[in-house]
Parts: sequence; structure tokens; C-alpha cells
Amino acid sequence: MLIVDDDRTLRESCASVLRHEGYQVTVCTRGEEARDTLRRQKFDIALFDLYLPEISGMRLLQLCLDAHDDTIVIMITGNPSLDSSLEALRAGAWDYLPKPFSGTHLQILLGRAAHSVIVARESSAMQAQFAREHGNSELITVLGAAPSFRQTIELARRVAATNASAFITGESGSGKELIAQFIHHHSRRSSRPLVAVNCAALPEPLLESEMFGHCKGAFTGAVRDKPGLLEAANGGTLLLDELVEMSKPIQAKLLRVIQDGVVRRVGSESTDAVVNVRFIASTNRNPEEAVAAGLLREDLYYRLRVVPIHVPPLRERPTDIRLLAEHFLAHYWARHRDTGAPLPKVTDATVRALRARPWKGNVR
Repeated sequence: MLIVDDDRTLRESCASVLRHEGYQVTVCTRGEEARDTLRRQKFDIALFDLYLPEISGMRLLQLCLDAHDDTIVIMITGNPSLDSSLEALRAGAWDYLPKPFSGTHLQILLGRAAHSVIVARESSAMQAQFAREHGNSELITVLGAAPSFRQTIELARRVAATNASAFITGESGSGKELIAQFIHHHSRRSSRPLVAVNCAALPEPLLESEMFGHCKGAFTGAVRDKPGLLEAANGGTLLLDELVEMSKPIQAKLLRVIQDGVVRRVGSESTDAVVNVRFIASTNRNPEEAVAAGLLREDLYYRLRVVPIHVPPLRERPTDIRLLAEHFLAHYWARHRDTGAPLPKVTDATVRALRARPWKGNVR
């Protein structure tokens, strides 16, 4: 682990806490010293002060990830403005640590980061084994050749390489969940669970219990302890489908989990479970209008909207209609190939007729 901070007291206290936890720690005072150290050695985890002499923390972040893109970088900042924090996360930082912070907060955050390193190594091993057994085909295939859709896929591919939260918008049936699956399966977390929760499908008490879990006796019918979906997604990804439909009290509890990395089950007075989860949210509404209307907490929105991704509707990518038609036709033909019928062709006339439709349900 590498710590770079020009504040000697903070630097040495962090190093002392982390060495006591068993981490091998290297410390640097200035940006140029850190740059030279990164050229000689690879680190699993790095903590950079955002404001450093000679070379800024943001520049150091770029140099580090250019050399070793799997290093987990956490930015330390004494001025935790939303803009600077989001800029760091979008540039590839794993998380940020606002000053002042306690030793406990540091231990929890670094514990999550270390867990992510282990997950990444296991995932790489599993992906290598999959490639040996099945070739280099992608686990999740997303169909679409229209420029607007390819931009969406490329953005999803880039965000998959980071630990940043993503907020996916788009009409119903446009493929938001497929994009979330694509991100998960191309990330370091691909060997861990992808857990989806439809925030619009469950009433508030049931949604709270499903997400956070509950303790025995928490309510009528709670005859045993039950972990929630947040704990089930530990090490992996949690997809919050139709987030805007979630009630404000549950949004507040969710925000605490995102900020602190701990889950308290319904009915628990003190016991917290530490979780390491990547969050992806989606909605078919305009989230900024939902914030203005008081339906969505602004602080939660900006914590999740580190990388906004928009999935264009099918009517805005008509060139994909032939591709999709041929795909689904081949899919259903393969299921009934024992009839002996040949694979039908998608004619130009068929494509013209399909393009004339409004496709309100998109690809669903």
C-alpha cells in the first residue's frame, strides 16, 4: 500500500494504523517522490492527497492508473466538494476520504478496498479459466450497431473497469438491466453476485426487509434472522431498478450504507454487517425532475450518479432493427429447428414495416 500526503502527522498516523492491521505500507511526502516510487513498484492500494506539492493528486491518479490500471486509488481531501470528489471518481478513483477521518473509518474503507483486491484476483483467475475452456467470447452480448448505442456500450465498458457507481436512464424496455449486467460481467466483481431489486414491485415494509434483512422478532412473522439483498450482494453488484419509486425513509437508510459500507438489519439495535457493494441504479423517469419534485433525495442521487449512462430508445436507432429482428428470428428458429423448416430471411420490406412502428415497448 502507498500513502502520499504532505501532512506528516496524518501520513504517519495512517501508516501506523494500517501497519498494525497487517498492511505493508510505503509513504511519500511529495508528488515527484510518489511518481518515482510508482515507476519502480506496483501497489494494490494507494491513498493520494488531492492537493500535493509539485504534482497534484489528480495527476498522480492518472499516472498511477496509466501504469497499473488495477490499482485501487483512494483520494484524501481536506475540501470534500462534490465537484472535486466526482471528478476524482470519474477519473478512476475507487473512493474518496474526506478529512478529518477516524482510524475506524480508515480501517473500514481499507478493509473494503482489500476485499476488492481479493475479489479482483479471484475474478481474473475465473475469467482466465473461462477463456481457456470457452475461448474469448464475451459473457454478456449486447446487440446494437447504431452510433448512439455503441457510445452507451463504450461508456459501460469504461465504467466497468472502475468501482464507480453508475446511474442508468432510459425508457422501459430499452435495455437498462442488460447494460447493468454488461457492466457487472466486465468488472472485477464478475465472479461475485449481481443482485437486482425492483424498487417499484414491493411495498415499503417488505422492500426494507428484503434490502436490509431483519432480525428474529423484528415484526410479526419474523421467526428467524434473515440477511438482506445488500448482504447477498457483498463483493458484487446491487442493481437498484426503478430507484425513484423507493420511499424517502429507505433512501436515507440506503445512503448510509453507501457512505459507511455497513448494513443494519430491521430490528437490530447495534449489530452492523460490513459490506463491499458496487451500486448501479436505473429509472425510466427523469431523475433530476424527480429530485425537484421531492421524490428522490438529491444527496443519494449524486452519490449514485458518479457516471450517468443513457440508453437510447429503439426508435432513435432504427439501423439496429434489422440486427435485432435477425437475432430474435434465429433464436426462435433454433428452438423449433426439429420441424425441418429453413431459417426465414428478414426482407427489406419487413425491415421497412418494422421501422415504421413506434416501438413504445422498445426491445422488451
